[in-house]
Amino acid sequence: MRLIPSKPLSCLGTAVVAVVVGGVVLVGCDVVDLDEVGDFGSLEDIDMELPEGGVIASGDPSPEEEASAYGLPESCAAAGAAEVVGDLAPGPVLAEESGAVEGIDDAEQLTCSFSDGSTEPGTPVFTLVFTSNADPSANPDVVRVPGAEAEMNWEVDVDVDVDTYQNDETDALGGDLEYVGTVDGSSRQLFLSLPGDFYVAAIAFGEDVAREDLERVVMTAAEQVRG
Repeated sequence: MRLIPSKPLSCLGTAVVAVVVGGVVLVGCDVVDLDEVGDFGSLEDIDMELPEGGVIASGDPSPEEEASAYGLPESCAAAGAAEVVGDLAPGPVLAEESGAVEGIDDAEQLTCSFSDGSTEPGTPVFTLVFTSNADPSANPDVVRVPGAEAEMNWEVDVDVDVDTYQNDETDALGGDLEYVGTVDGSSRQLFLSLPGDFYVAAIAFGEDVAREDLERVVMTAAEQVRG
């Protein structure tokens, strides 16, 4: 399934990104005019020593700390998927898939799909997906709805509307949201990207699910697997 945006990518929020190398801030060196030392006394009176290690620690978490903040759950039950999806599930039947993501090194995924158990084309399916080390919004083929490949027709171009944004909840989690909805309304997908190359996606196929409900699902699911 190749997604063809029907309009330019829009951003409702401006992301401010700060990169901290090794979780520390290096101390820079400025040119000091000796004539401006003045009331500070002599150079010997100025404490120019750096903390141990030669760096000043930053209050921001290191990449290692960010990576450990979210972990791939062992199962849909461990992720509380049924409770998170709640009434949005079109049926009580759960199809669970987990394992490595084909073609992407070190990537793993857990997929929890809810339906009424029917395999007929057009059967409504609600899917909650947890992915580590692979961005499913950048590669739609990473996300597979069990039993729904035929009706979703992955090889046909589909016009979609795409919207990336942030809100108060994403700011608290340190993430970003990307909404992808087909123009005909047959599929609505919301991807939450989180620190440590971790992603939570909610996909409603064959049902009219509000974006606000998708937001609630991905935010709650992220909190469930946050360490």
